[in-house]
Amino acid sequence: MPIPTRLRLPGFFSSTWVRPIVLTMLLGCGAATFHVRADKPIPSLFQCGGELEASVWRQWSATGKEYLEKQLIGRRLLEQGDTYALYDIETFFHNLLAMAQRCQRIDRQLELAEAVRLTYSRLEQVPTGEGQAWLCRGGTVCNPKNRLINSEVMLTSVQFLAFAIDIGNSLVRSATATQSGAFADETGRIAVEHLQRWGSLQARSALRARIAAKPGDVKNGSSALFLTDKDLWQIAIYADLAGVLDLRPSLREDLNLDEEKTAVLREHLTLLLKLFRARTTLMNARNADGKQVVVADLDRGFWRLYADNQYASYNGVAPPVSCVELPGDLGQKKIRRGVDASSLPTSETLGWDISHARRLIHFFNAIDRNRSALMSTFSLSGNDLPTQQVVAAFARQLTINVWNQNTDYPLFANYYNGVNGWYRVAYDNGTGRCTEGYSPYGLSNSFPSGGYASWGVWDSSIDILSRRLYMLTKSNDDYNKLFIKKYYKELGDDVRADVRQRYQMMFWPALVK
Repeated sequence: MPIPTRLRLPGFFSSTWVRPIVLTMLLGCGAATFHVRADKPIPSLFQCGGELEASVWRQWSATGKEYLEKQLIGRRLLEQGDTYALYDIETFFHNLLAMAQRCQRIDRQLELAEAVRLTYSRLEQVPTGEGQAWLCRGGTVCNPKNRLINSEVMLTSVQFLAFAIDIGNSLVRSATATQSGAFADETGRIAVEHLQRWGSLQARSALRARIAAKPGDVKNGSSALFLTDKDLWQIAIYADLAGVLDLRPSLREDLNLDEEKTAVLREHLTLLLKLFRARTTLMNARNADGKQVVVADLDRGFWRLYADNQYASYNGVAPPVSCVELPGDLGQKKIRRGVDASSLPTSETLGWDISHARRLIHFFNAIDRNRSALMSTFSLSGNDLPTQQVVAAFARQLTINVWNQNTDYPLFANYYNGVNGWYRVAYDNGTGRCTEGYSPYGLSNSFPSGGYASWGVWDSSIDILSRRLYMLTKSNDDYNKLFIKKYYKELGDDVRADVRQRYQMMFWPALVK
């Protein structure tokens, strides 16, 4: 088929015609090498031990390690008491950890473990006396208005603990990591203490209510019935904890995990897994070859009334709201609405956005590597756990319904069900900041930064798209630079070097196989 000389990019400078760049010219190799299948040889650039992995570790040594230890942990967490640093640690470095695991870089995993251990000195006694926790004492998010100050922010703790116990699990499975035992034991103890608090009788009762709920039970903007990222992270923590306990049975005795305490943890985990199963919708779809396949969506229909998604059915170019500076009050802005959200139709099948859905990647990894340990430690059956076929279904949903079907200039819809309207318009997390929101395709950067590239093992189209994006970020072509600037700006030349390097350390590791 002849290569078109020009194409129109959806939503990209609507008055501009952009010509595609031939893939083989960017890669310097034959098209057959680029359009690889998951069972074909990996191009040397993307192999463990290749130049891309080497580039990642050079950046880690030059800037990444210092940013983690001095900025996130030292200044924000230890000095300011800002527990949102914990959230950012996982976001910025979990893909790096996953690459270190795939490429068996134990020394790098130990470096990450040493950094993580620094955070444990910030644990404090919970006011209710239910163990220790990271209490948010400062920073830009926690304040009296949103009632987060001086309290445990579960979201930040659960996301970080999933990262920490992932490291501990990986190290104890390596016979060469002599320092692994102490870190895994300490992290395991912290994880158990948190899970016991999070899996209280009240929490388990709420889980049962959510398991029984249907989308129609959501009558307003409340998130009470949602499946959230906190649920996925807890399952991931349980999975890696099971792996640690399986290899270090003495830890179970040290933690006094008798049958009664284990039964409570088992009940909590079982309910979380039932909730995930209840909120996973499997559907039939047709792939590019016309073959019928199974795809998956998450929490489908439950998020249709949520405030973050009130403009999901609006896909206009102009922002539906604007942030207007107040005269005489520098730095303060108020929202001026140009489009009334109540006038828009409700997107009835709305579930997760693609940025939050990145949690699925490390969630499924944790389950897959600990499948047998989960069954033996918590007396589960194979039917209790999501299968690899479910992972593949989520990957197909990404390529069939979320991707814009443009291989030359890939973009991704904002929502995992394929809806591409505005996201988080006039979002307020309690800090009083005014935000216009994310326009259609505005969350596309979640694809490279979120680690979706690692899902190429489930759908070879993902390899094609992620490697194409990598080449676009390296291109000197003016059109390609404009494209990156609009949709993937954190990977382009128009941001500070330190920001670009951090996002490269999120994207590049997921490319390495």
